[in-house]
Amino acid sequence: MNRKRNYGIDLIKIIACILVITLHSLDPMMPVVRNNMFNAALYYAGTMAIPIFFMASGYFMLNKSTISYAYSLKRIKNILIIVIGWILLYSAAVLVLKSKFELLNQVKGSFLTGVSESHFYHFWFFWSLIIMLLIAPIIVKILQRSFKYYLVLTVVFTLICLAQDISLHFGYTYIMKDTPQVLRLNIWIEYYLLGGLVGNTHFNKIKYFVKQHYLLFSLIDIVLYVVMIIYSIWNAHIIGWAYAEANYNNILVILVAIISMTLFSIANPKLDRIIEFVIPATMGIYILQSFVIGIVEKNSIFSTYPVVVIPVAFILCLIIVKFCKRIPFVEILFSLK
Repeated sequence: MNRKRNYGIDLIKIIACILVITLHSLDPMMPVVRNNMFNAALYYAGTMAIPIFFMASGYFMLNKSTISYAYSLKRIKNILIIVIGWILLYSAAVLVLKSKFELLNQVKGSFLTGVSESHFYHFWFFWSLIIMLLIAPIIVKILQRSFKYYLVLTVVFTLICLAQDISLHFGYTYIMKDTPQVLRLNIWIEYYLLGGLVGNTHFNKIKYFVKQHYLLFSLIDIVLYVVMIIYSIWNAHIIGWAYAEANYNNILVILVAIISMTLFSIANPKLDRIIEFVIPATMGIYILQSFVIGIVEKNSIFSTYPVVVIPVAFILCLIIVKFCKRIPFVEILFSLK
């Protein structure tokens, strides 16, 4: 076992992976979700998935001793291999089997949400990661020059996010709706910066304080999480936008994300073997989950009980990824090295 790993961060990334499946399995516009309090609550619990992913990335990336553009470009190249590889494989299969040229539409759909017949709508996250990698060297230089400058930058982006959240309640939801997810940069930079903050040595005193009062902060986190879910259900009716993405700027989501990341970063979960088994598959699970969910949901029983899709999709994706990662060359499409 690799004791140098932060198993707490690995665990929260696995949880985030499950929460992504939750978001995609429970459409808040479906009557079975909208009219069922349990299903609706579970859907909004998934709100934390994307903030956690960006924070986890910032946690490690922004606390490296140095980041060059050569390093960023290497990481970007690896992401592009995954994105382009999957789109090319799918488009080639459709061309051969259905004589349809889908390449351009699938590329467009991987960047922009709402593109009809796109099966790579969730790949916007990869494009956002590319943007984060392009700005990471600049942020690291700011951090190395002065931690205070980094704090100021984080506060500025936090205020921008809070202002945008407030604007949704004054009839400006169309601004955020009309902005593709990949270009909602203030949100992704915000969580990227917060992740870097939690992982920074200057944050260690706060971590130590939280560790001394771990149970108290865990209870606070749980209470805030429940309040966030209740607020999200209420907010959907107020602003007329039911999807979880409407709440990423909300102070409750930001607080839960910070506290959760802090708690998991100092946790010592006794699940080493399980974590080491699952964590290498999380990237592949994220890639496959939308396809698997689409297939599983064709069974009528899942239309009545969509919650069951979550564990079924997760287990199926895990099995498929573990199998594919054993195949030479194919494994390149399932891991970001």
